[in-house]
Amino acid sequence: MHLVHDELERQKVDFVKKEEVLQKREDALRDKDLAMQESLIGFSRFLQENAIKKKRAEKKSQDEIRTRLEKEQEIIVVEDALRKLEDRRTVVLVQLERMMMYQKYLEGVLEKATQFHELHDLMLRHATLEASQKELKRHIADCEGEMEKLRQELQQYLKNSANNILTLNNDVSITRQIYERKRLQTADLQKNIDSMLETSAARTLARSQVCMAAENLFYRIDKASIIARPVQDNPIKNLDMAADFITDLAFIQKAYRLELAKKQTPTPRGG
Repeated sequence: MHLVHDELERQKVDFVKKEEVLQKREDALRDKDLAMQESLIGFSRFLQENAIKKKRAEKKSQDEIRTRLEKEQEIIVVEDALRKLEDRRTVVLVQLERMMMYQKYLEGVLEKATQFHELHDLMLRHATLEASQKELKRHIADCEGEMEKLRQELQQYLKNSANNILTLNNDVSITRQIYERKRLQTADLQKNIDSMLETSAARTLARSQVCMAAENLFYRIDKASIIARPVQDNPIKNLDMAADFITDLAFIQKAYRLELAKKQTPTPRGG
């Protein structure tokens, strides 16, 4: 029993020692882990700083490249401008040399001319003449433009006039046809009117003759009749009176003849 207790104590002591060793190892590992974390944090900061520095360096490099390209472009532009200026200078020198020749010529002209005292007066006269020439050219151009406009208007007018004349000719032809048709219709109407007037005149003459005959007959009957009859303005009534008279006369003649016949017929004798 005592041995078991000693063994347990010994194991307990060993366990405590092992626990202390493990604790020390754990502490050492923790310290080492903390150190590694701090080292990683420092390394991360270092990497971030390096990245920032790299970006700055890249940006600076890009800026320098852009600046260099801009400067190179500016140099190209300046060189091109310089080349153009050199070309312009050459042209100006050539023109200057030519102008010097003109100046010498004008100075020679000025020495011989009496109406100009200075070269400036001659140049002013030339400028005036040149301006007048430009004005004349402009006026000629305006006149030509106006003439072209008038020519186009004339052509359009002639075209419209031709169309109007053609239209008027057609209208005249149609009007002539209408006039001829109306003239024929008028002639036919005049013939009808003349015929109607002749017919009316004939009827009027016949009516007048009938009226005169009726009136004459009435007077003859009135003179022969023992019955007084008033004269009528209406020939129809006069004819009616004449008809009545003739009817009565015919009846009287018939009755008279019958009576005369009775008298002339012998009376038969009785047996």
